[in-house]
Amino acid sequence: MILWLILLIPLFLCWGSFLNVVAYRLIKGKDLLHRSRCIHCKQIIAWYDNIPLFSYVVLRGRCRSCSKPISWLYPAIELFTTVMMTLLYLRMENTYFLGYFVLFSALIVTIRSDLETMLISRWVTIALVPVGIVMSFTDTIPIAPLNSMMGAASGYLSLWFVGTLFYLVTRKEGLGQGDLDLLACIGAFTGIVGVWMTVLLGSLFGSIIGTAVLIYKGKFQRYMKLPFGPFLALGAITYVLFQGPLLRLVGFW
Repeated sequence: MILWLILLIPLFLCWGSFLNVVAYRLIKGKDLLHRSRCIHCKQIIAWYDNIPLFSYVVLRGRCRSCSKPISWLYPAIELFTTVMMTLLYLRMENTYFLGYFVLFSALIVTIRSDLETMLISRWVTIALVPVGIVMSFTDTIPIAPLNSMMGAASGYLSLWFVGTLFYLVTRKEGLGQGDLDLLACIGAFTGIVGVWMTVLLGSLFGSIIGTAVLIYKGKFQRYMKLPFGPFLALGAITYVLFQGPLLRLVGFW
């Protein structure tokens, strides 16, 4: 086990670096195959300046060419990916690792793009709904096909209902289309119970972190905008990793 982790952790770090690229380029509409460039000076980034975590520390968070700051999201996503994928490897049955590896990768891309731009690409949400359903047919994820399909439908429709009701009451958009697509994707991989647990946990994380942000800013902003996608993604990840204890805690079984 320890030997496998020694081999896997560097791979997970590299995968986190790749997910950073995917998140940035999907939103910007850029080609995934081109070499990475500094977003400020457009200089091609050398391989030795592109080593996950290490290069960021060595460069002190700045581009070697123009000295402009590199977003903190790059090392944060690399580290987060490594930790979450390691936990997934340790806690998930081998049969289901691939299925949830796909889901976690999509969720991490969502977290990155939504935090940076408040946008979520449909390529990592609604486009993966049929993938989740197919995986349920092939026993790559531990839910029945009907549960997968109903999870996707209930995920989308539940947030659509909440968002529509919020708009009718306040005449303001409370949820984005990306949030609906994201919960549909989560439902396809986790089923109906997964959808409701994701919303519960996501709302809890959002309340705690949102309150902390308000306290940090030192003032109350009634309509302060916080992306909900990262909280939903974090809720889904937490549910997948700790499904048994969480369901026992809330009394599902």
